[in-house]
Amino acid sequence: MDIRRWLTDNWGIKLLSLGLAVALWFYVTSTGKTELTLTVPIELRNIPAGMTVVGDVTGSLEVRVQGQERVMGDSAFSKKIVALLDLSLTKEGENAVPLSPDDIRRPAGTIITHLSQTEVKIKLERLVRKTFRLRPVLHGTPAAGYRLAGVAVTPAKIVLEGPASVMQTIDRLETLPIDIQRASQSMSVEPRIDYQGKPVKLLEKNITVRVNIERTGQ
Repeated sequence: MDIRRWLTDNWGIKLLSLGLAVALWFYVTSTGKTELTLTVPIELRNIPAGMTVVGDVTGSLEVRVQGQERVMGDSAFSKKIVALLDLSLTKEGENAVPLSPDDIRRPAGTIITHLSQTEVKIKLERLVRKTFRLRPVLHGTPAAGYRLAGVAVTPAKIVLEGPASVMQTIDRLETLPIDIQRASQSMSVEPRIDYQGKPVKLLEKNITVRVNIERTGQ
């Protein structure tokens, strides 16, 4: 076959056909598209070891998403979009972490056309541990004819962990009130700890407070 002749014969019709094919492709790929503005959560990832995020952090942002109506019409579509904020390069103190469309996890076939913000302010502090003797707080008095014979905490010392600035303000650790009102026998309880509303956590598990109650006159 003479390729040159095939290309030049009826070249006008061939060019028109090519143009129609391209136009049809653009029509098929562009129709059925829609755009939505959604409020999506921000998920913090790769917090450096030995550090913690402190202070108020933006928990969400608005994004504009474009894609096919059949994909975005799914009732669960908005739940599949999350902003992933990578903190691996952050350091102690104030950080301005950049955020781009590439950081938005989204269904295939959709694109992010706009973000309401392109950076998020993050403050990091060192995690500090301190050891305390837990002080049980008792509420009430034993039943008539009984008395409090003693209180013991196991383990004797416990470790608390939290941001450096917070740990500096804690000099003691107590339980929430343990009710012994009208108690007539000893008890062992797993106490709730009074953290005073501070962002700290206890590293020990299986903490128990043994409250010994005995008859008077023994």
